[in-house]
Amino acid sequence: MPTAQKTEGHRAARKPGIKVSPKLITAAVIVVAAVWFILVNKNRVDIYLWVPKITAPMWLVLLLTFAGGLLTGLLLRRNGKQDHVRQH
Repeated sequence: MPTAQKTEGHRAARKPGIKVSPKLITAAVIVVAAVWFILVNKNRVDIYLWVPKITAPMWLVLLLTFAGGLLTGLLLRRNGKQDHVRQH
């Protein structure tokens, strides 16, 4: 009987929250590094898009590149999960 009380007490002592996994830590480090890198690069740069030349702040170019990579990763992750479900 004391074992059941310890188990219940242990369950009650847990606090709900975010599970910290290595993936979450890695993602947080990448986001912090990207934000820092974006904030320190404020000069204007020339961007060549096949024919037109655009001048834009470097932080905007970096932000758009990071957002594009994030979106691509999310889309590939979703497709991978759907393909995995179809196979089983």
